[in-house]
Amino acid sequence: MQYLQACLLTAIVEKIPHAVIVTDHAHNIIYVNPAYEYLTGLSKQEVLGKTPRINQSGHHDAAFYKSLQAELDKTGHWEGDVWDFLPNGRSYLKHLSIKALADFKGEVSYYFAIFSELSTLHRNEAELERLTHYDPLTDLPNRILFRNRLGHEFNISSRHNTRTGLILLNVDRFKLINDTFGFAAGDQLLVDVAVRLCGGIRRTDLLARQESRQERDADMLSRMGGNDFSFILSELRKPDDASIVAERILSCLEAPFTVQGEEIYVSASLGLAIYPDNAQDEDSLLQCAESALNQVKAEGRGGYRFFSDDLNIRSAFRVRLEAKMRKALQQESFVLYYQPKQDLKTGKITGMEALLRWPTDEGMISPEDFIPLAEDTGMINPLGRWILFRALLDTVEASKQVGYPLQVAVNLSMRQFQRPGLRELVTEAITFSGIDPTQVELEITESMVMDKVDEAIATMQSLRDLGVQLAIDDFGTGYSSMAYLRNFPVNTLKIDQTFVKDLVAEDSNSSIIEAVIGLGRGLGMKVVAEGVETQLQLDFLKRAGCHLGQGYYIGHPLALDAFVEAINTSD
Repeated sequence: MQYLQACLLTAIVEKIPHAVIVTDHAHNIIYVNPAYEYLTGLSKQEVLGKTPRINQSGHHDAAFYKSLQAELDKTGHWEGDVWDFLPNGRSYLKHLSIKALADFKGEVSYYFAIFSELSTLHRNEAELERLTHYDPLTDLPNRILFRNRLGHEFNISSRHNTRTGLILLNVDRFKLINDTFGFAAGDQLLVDVAVRLCGGIRRTDLLARQESRQERDADMLSRMGGNDFSFILSELRKPDDASIVAERILSCLEAPFTVQGEEIYVSASLGLAIYPDNAQDEDSLLQCAESALNQVKAEGRGGYRFFSDDLNIRSAFRVRLEAKMRKALQQESFVLYYQPKQDLKTGKITGMEALLRWPTDEGMISPEDFIPLAEDTGMINPLGRWILFRALLDTVEASKQVGYPLQVAVNLSMRQFQRPGLRELVTEAITFSGIDPTQVELEITESMVMDKVDEAIATMQSLRDLGVQLAIDDFGTGYSSMAYLRNFPVNTLKIDQTFVKDLVAEDSNSSIIEAVIGLGRGLGMKVVAEGVETQLQLDFLKRAGCHLGQGYYIGHPLALDAFVEAINTSD
């Protein structure tokens, strides 16, 4: 068994893209992996028996290396950035981690070092940073960049005594298109719609109106997610100017689109709101435009409508939904479904994600409708408590029925994560259920930890101290940079399903996924891919070294009994 483990570890070290060096206690090199040879240009034969000083560039003085050795002697570990030297004369910056390995007597026998060239890491980081501001499917500005630009336009309108228009657009009956032609075709249609919409906005020279005397686009189109788009209309002279743009947008969609060789017609619903006439801040203006959009849909879809004071559709809907939610919480009408996660190497189901569902007499209410409301009203706290306890109890039961321990992933909300007493709540749930803490994985999003980084890290560490696992959910859609990610005490990165789905429609997304997987592996994290829906995607993720997969191709979310039965049947 030990021999097999040694062979496995050797195979892993030989294949990883990071340079590895092993020295004896006197710092004589006894092993380097192929990545070391590739990154440094030095062969194994050239370095064996020598010390790592052969790589020194001269950028660091003797005091630097003395301090490094002192830290190794004191703690057994050192990590930092180091300048080294290549045979071709070029110096390069690398991120180096060294670990002292002691024998059974506690005396250092070996040193293990691993490093990566930071220029490579920075390229990956730059690629990931672009995801912060642009939608990977359409390459339009995303919600983050949209919000930044909206506030900027408010300032311009105030200085110039003009108005800023906001249009929210929803592609009508898009779910029907997805259900009929599949998600890949639906995504391609969104790309085609985006191209058309770009032709509906003004791209005029605003030289005469700009204090800085610069040219820029008058309007901005962005994708808000799903089948929703938004338009910021800059420096309108009067509100009616926005209707001209709305008419032009609708006319862009009149011609048929081609989907899998068939011609289909697409309509859209538009909600319009004007700053400062309807609202004086970003959130309020968005709510006004959304109320107008909801009214268009309530009237039968297609067309546009301006917000007016009597449009309280959204408010009335929220009031009614809130009352239903409180009643459902009291009566425990909510249920949990479980979507399996598969080990991509062995094919075994090793865990699941707990997903909240709300069945009613009228059918299932989408979490997208009630979770934001639960956040706004504070009901997310008792609801989150129920989810955590129920999920852990179910996991204990499911593990018994399948004959091996399953790991359950539970999503934490922003309010839950930032609320004092989270550690105590998790401790109580673990104790009550009797679950092994390592079977619990708590999922948090990038935006949750980037607001107050130091406090977030302290919260995460307190949870890790309990023995539970932590995952960054929807990675690539938020704000994380590698500088922060290195310090987050997380075990898992979850690749957002957007990138996985786009593997079908756009091969260039494969480089993004490979970058995320390489990043996760380089930081010692598990990588989970969401939204796996085809064998093509599954095969690619396996080749790329992704650890776990989740999606409809692997398994749909199921009630607990059906979930257990599906595992036992497949076995």
